[in-house]
Amino acid sequence: MIKESIRHIEEWANPRTVVVVTLLLVGTLWLALMVSVVSDRDESIATTGGILQRMTHAVEEQTRQQFRVADTFLASCEHWLQANPGLDPRTDKTFRQLIEAFRAGTGQSIDIYLLASDGRMFDILDPAQGPLANVADRDYFKNALNRPGLFVGSPMRKPLADHDGLPISLSLRRPVDDIQVLLAVIDLPTLTRSYEKQRLQPGGAITLLRRDGTVLARAPHDDRLPGHSMAGEALFSKHLGQQPQALVLPEASPGTQAREFISYSSMPDFPLVIMVSEDYDEALAAWLRQTAWVILLGLGVTLPLAVITYRSLRLLQALASQDAELQRLTTTDLLTGCSSRQHFFETLAEEVARARRRQAPLTVALFDIDFFQRINDGYGHAIGDQALILFANTAKEGLRDRDLLGRLGGGEFALVLPNTEARGAVLVAERVRTAIPGISIPSDNGTVQFTVSVGVSEVQAGDTSIDDLLKRAATALHNAKAGGYDRVAVV
Repeated sequence: MIKESIRHIEEWANPRTVVVVTLLLVGTLWLALMVSVVSDRDESIATTGGILQRMTHAVEEQTRQQFRVADTFLASCEHWLQANPGLDPRTDKTFRQLIEAFRAGTGQSIDIYLLASDGRMFDILDPAQGPLANVADRDYFKNALNRPGLFVGSPMRKPLADHDGLPISLSLRRPVDDIQVLLAVIDLPTLTRSYEKQRLQPGGAITLLRRDGTVLARAPHDDRLPGHSMAGEALFSKHLGQQPQALVLPEASPGTQAREFISYSSMPDFPLVIMVSEDYDEALAAWLRQTAWVILLGLGVTLPLAVITYRSLRLLQALASQDAELQRLTTTDLLTGCSSRQHFFETLAEEVARARRRQAPLTVALFDIDFFQRINDGYGHAIGDQALILFANTAKEGLRDRDLLGRLGGGEFALVLPNTEARGAVLVAERVRTAIPGISIPSDNGTVQFTVSVGVSEVQAGDTSIDDLLKRAATALHNAKAGGYDRVAVV
């Protein structure tokens, strides 16, 4: 025996073996580092996507409130005008007070104008009370005449101001004293400043677009963009037609300098699209810095490891203690950390024998992840492995030291509960079953959620072996699936 051990050590303690083992260790190290780098990158992308989507929702709600205020006041003005057809809104004091109160209530961020049927624009708060301009050729005037409801026009230069506004027009059902269209103009700098406070710094952007692709507002502000059309870009030509809201990473277009993460949402109640973006390089800057440190760490470990391994052949003698590690590997499922199939059956046989000697109850629960093969086929084995790990972690919560969870294969697990009757085991099984749907696994094809079916059976006096117990548990599991899955059955 001693000679055999010495020969075994000598086989390992030779230069060729040392080099091979060192290369394997170094390769494994760098593989692990690369896996970590890729995993961290995916996590950074997922984090950025979550931030952008939450920001998109917040900006959408804020913008919706702004447009609802304008919509409500235009409707109120129309109601007043239709109720007072004999009054000239350009000179009526009551209507003027209504407009003044509204402007004050919005902090002067929304102005109201009257448009005659020939396109003349009037501001009833203007002391001169003359036409400010003729806008018959503007899109917000022409579209208001040709279609019912609100129309959001391209950004316009506000009358008597040195900055732009966002026009929202509404055609009257019946003209009043030659007034055909009501026009609300949202102050564009005010809207842009609110977006500026929320965008990701320094490379993020928030853009408000009309559903036809026309840029209405953007932070950071760029004088060239308002009124520009993005209808030909991938967001409108590809993504928006398929999903009203999503997170995308379009490929860099020719002539552009960088890629961007883009979260967008099309409003169902207004012809508007909110787009929140973040520069790709900015979003992954922290990951790049971390990757540099990981590479330095790998180099710092690899070089000393090569030297120490080659010059310290005596360390290989520690391989004689591998029996203990091999024992652990034979009793543990490497993926989930649960008991292995063989170890579980051996332990179950011992527990059944002990329960009979002590005349104590013992129950077995079989768990099977519902449609586990579909998860592997539809999302990949990596997602399937995550499902197995997360199930095992969830099932282990609250178990006693003597309880043993084992993986039998595929998506099937078994739980032995010593000193536990069937009704107590059902409570444990229900706790696990109701917790499983709360597991969410993000993937490239969407979030993966799943359920589990459970079969429970208690040791009976007539059992001749553990096979009888397991057959009843398997029958109970079959009944749970036949009953519609995601349930616990007892036999």
